[in-house]
Amino acid sequence: MSGVPHDDWDPDPAWRNPAVRMADVLQSPPPRRVDWRVAAVVLVVLAALIAVPAILALVVPDRETPQSAGSVIELSAAGTEPDTVNFAGVDGWDRRATGDGSAALLTRDDSVLAVNVVNGVTDFGAAADWRLKVLGVEGFPAEWDRDWELWNRHGFAGPVCRGTEAKGVCAILGNKNLVVTLVLHGDDATLDQLDQIVDTLQVEQ
Repeated sequence: MSGVPHDDWDPDPAWRNPAVRMADVLQSPPPRRVDWRVAAVVLVVLAALIAVPAILALVVPDRETPQSAGSVIELSAAGTEPDTVNFAGVDGWDRRATGDGSAALLTRDDSVLAVNVVNGVTDFGAAADWRLKVLGVEGFPAEWDRDWELWNRHGFAGPVCRGTEAKGVCAILGNKNLVVTLVLHGDDATLDQLDQIVDTLQVEQ
């Protein structure tokens, strides 16, 4: 699996590793007010900057932590309480260091799982649309799958999206003031696999 949308997408070879690309997915918080003219400018700026983390990734030693049975991953985004979520269902995955407490990146074989939380959301619909646009800028163009929505018993719910140029599925879920974006990227990625992780997602009070 190349994980590259098309051959001349980016000359930086670091971006040909899907795990490197996905390390920077989902980092930009949604705007509190949706001004799409401003948003378009921000997206252009992001597009110009996304190569920088990839270059840095080449010189930073890669650290992976195997996830044992029952492992729980905690993510926090500074701001309004509650500000922390956790999830499980990643037994057998390797967690890679991101340097960002609001994001997790895990790999297993040729699959990549990226999870991110943002805080301070008051308009979930606008925030979800923004997160979908950010996915496209940062290496995983996707579109809504209007036939599906995921939810769990812990209060998370939101729409499903699917990669348009690279294989994979994603979901953008809201609960209280938090939005969590999950992306499962890989040739064998399925919605059922992602749903197993979503089922464990919860807010820490």
